[in-house]
Amino acid sequence: MSNEKNVLVLGRERHLVDASTDIIEAGGFSVVGVTRDEEALSLLDTGRFIAVLVGSGVEWESRPPVREHAAPHGTVVLEARRVPMQTVQEHVQHVIVPKLQQIA
Repeated sequence: MSNEKNVLVLGRERHLVDASTDIIEAGGFSVVGVTRDEEALSLLDTGRFIAVLVGSGVEWESRPPVREHAAPHGTVVLEARRVPMQTVQEHVQHVIVPKLQQIA
């Protein structure tokens, strides 16, 4: 299986993770969405992902391990940073998907 279109999404709220994965999939990517750090780190260790999106609700102390597990595989770490009044869906559609298209 080619890694060039595989994306991992780590977030804390299942409904937002699911909404994000749906939008990213519509952009032509294969997506796995998780809410637990342990699951994300295990998946990153497989080396199957071109990028991991870390949701804005993921605690700051959870972020360094994500970067550490992504780095050996060249997995790009994208951190969601919404502007005021921007929904998660808008941010993923207008900011994250274009970044993923550049990476792929």
